[in-house]
Amino acid sequence: MFKRMLVPIDGSHSSAAVVPYAAQLAKRLECRVDLLLVEPTHGARLPHPEHHRPSERKQSGETGSLVVGTTTPKHIREANERYVQRHIEEFEALNVEACGTVVCGDPVDEILRAALDLRSDAIAMTTRKLANYSRKETGSIAEEVLWRSKLPVLLVAHG
Repeated sequence: MFKRMLVPIDGSHSSAAVVPYAAQLAKRLECRVDLLLVEPTHGARLPHPEHHRPSERKQSGETGSLVVGTTTPKHIREANERYVQRHIEEFEALNVEACGTVVCGDPVDEILRAALDLRSDAIAMTTRKLANYSRKETGSIAEEVLWRSKLPVLLVAHG
């Protein structure tokens, strides 16, 4: 029934909490996993734990890893790609076929677009606040995906 599962991660420790659950589910269902890391258009940061490293001095004299603008610097994009690759290796260690990609854009829109483009059968992701599904308040990315997706969404509570 399920052939593909989309697993969005954002580089944070909490977003990675879904990986073991998604891996076990994918293994039981014998489905492929597509990891997706969305870099926000307003700037990106290094993924956990690489964002804890000291600020780097750039040739232009700028410092820091937080970037304002619409493009992600090469070193942050490479760190994000390494982060996704580490999770791919976790899935492959369990004999689950996995691949991953890093894109830039609005996280909710990109997650929903990827689910459609990849013909995913389900989305598995982490949420930090599972108790309140009220749309009257500004919700989390996971809650917005849950409300807007036409696919089954597995939410793993973290924190």
